[in-house]
This record gives sequence, C-alpha cells and structure tokens, in this order.
Amino acid sequence: MKKKFHLLWNNFEVYLMILFLCIFLLNITVQIILRLFFKSPLSFTEEISRYSFVWMVFLGLSYATKYSKHIRIDWFVTKLPAKAQVVIEFFIDILTLLVFLWILIKGIEYVDYSSISRTYALNISKSYVVLILPLCGALMIIRVLEKIILHIRALLT
Repeated sequence: MKKKFHLLWNNFEVYLMILFLCIFLLNITVQIILRLFFKSPLSFTEEISRYSFVWMVFLGLSYATKYSKHIRIDWFVTKLPAKAQVVIEFFIDILTLLVFLWILIKGIEYVDYSSISRTYALNISKSYVVLILPLCGALMIIRVLEKIILHIRALLT
C-alpha cells in the first residue's frame, strides 16, 4: 500500500498530464473528423481542448518544480563548493516558496472572482477552469517543501 501511494504521489502530475493530454487529443480528433466529414463541428470541443491544455501546462509547472527543471542560470553556483551550492539552492527554494504561496493566494481569489461568470459553450462556472491556479500553487508549494527538506538533510550531514 505504501509503495502504491509513493508511486502515485511521485507521479501525480504525470498521470494528470497524461489524462488531460488524452482529453485534448480526443477532442481535437473528434473536432477534425466532424468538420472534415460531416461539416458540422461541435461547439464545446474547442473549449474542452483549450481548458485541458491549460490544465496540462499548469501541472507541468508543478512537475518542473519537482525536478528543478525551470529555466535558470546556474553557471556561478556550479563553481562553488558543494555545501555552498546547497545553501544557495535552499535560499532559492525559500524565494520560490514565497512566489508559489502568492500564486496560491491570488489563485483562490481569482477562483472566487471567476465564479460569477460562465463559459460560453459548456455553460459551466469559470471557477472550475481557473481552479488549476490554486491547485497548481499548492502542488508547487508541496514540491518545494520536499526539496527544502532534502536541502536541510544535506546541510546537516
């Protein structure tokens, strides 16, 4: 049970990104077939594709955070001793944590703000669409906290 949980947790973003990629590709394929052969496109497939793409991209942000794959310049840091590198990474992660905390707070506010409007084709609350902002903020905070714990362990050894 514990191994399954760790497998799910370590690949949580990947599984969701695959799900949203499948939804995206299925909707695009259906839209192409309907336009090409039946000359009658569905109005909601474009909206579903757009929203699934947005969710997939934001989940990718969390995935990149987990593996430190965001764009950064680390030439100077790589020239320092190992302990100094860990200290700098620790402070960068603290700053990153503050940014993601801001994203979480503003995302919650935006979900509340968006709840009064509805999407055009699906006629659902836009708060469901922008819910990815606080969700992604929370996931990125958790991933950064995991990295900070690893940095603290590296500094103490």
